[in-house]
Amino acid sequence: MKHREYFYTEPKNISQGTLAIKGDELKHLSRVIRKKVRDIVEVVDGQGNLYTVVLTEISRQHAIGEIQKRTRYVGEPNFHLTLAQAIPRGNRFDLVVEKGTEIGVSTFIPLICEHSTVKASASRISRWKKIAIAAMKQSARSMLPEITSAQTIEEVIRKKGLLKLGLIADTGPGAKTLSNLAAEFKQKSFQLKFAIILIGPEGGFSSHEVKMALDNGFYRFTLGPRRLRSETAGIVASAILMDLIGEMS
Repeated sequence: MKHREYFYTEPKNISQGTLAIKGDELKHLSRVIRKKVRDIVEVVDGQGNLYTVVLTEISRQHAIGEIQKRTRYVGEPNFHLTLAQAIPRGNRFDLVVEKGTEIGVSTFIPLICEHSTVKASASRISRWKKIAIAAMKQSARSMLPEITSAQTIEEVIRKKGLLKLGLIADTGPGAKTLSNLAAEFKQKSFQLKFAIILIGPEGGFSSHEVKMALDNGFYRFTLGPRRLRSETAGIVASAILMDLIGEMS
């Protein structure tokens, strides 16, 4: 299958019938891919729109294209998955955002836990957004995942609502695999459109945090007998859940 080269533009750069490509995307288009006037390109806006565009102007400031066609929600699952994860040390959350976006995660929440040691600064969130944009294009998605400001586990749990499936990674009593949980949900005819996965720091969740999640309707799950790094657990859990539920909803 031929690789589809997507370019990204912010929604504010789109007007009636035309759009503009600027910044790093312009450099990639004109200097790396070497597109020319009258070439046809595909552009996503991160809001679920894929535009087929004929380039009409390329300058140092921007590339202008005439929109020929708009397609909605290309590459998007019928399932909204939120990954709320404590930030690992170093730059390992970069990998969570990159691979999570490729898998189909819709929202990332940097999670503040009792055992957390790393904070989400504004500069980190800005970098994660750039990583998400690149991963969105690479994986042929049209929705840019939201990366929220850091939230406490209490805030995330209270926002779950009645229509969302809540899952917390913990190996305590009653923990089941995601495949077993998905089978139970199917038997109960749950209509699953939204889910939140909670992944703790390297030291795990505190007993208070686990109890709070369970008391608010979260299900405890395990990823098997091997101890995974925090960033690995988030990626693996997202991939499994998307495969079991997300692409079949």
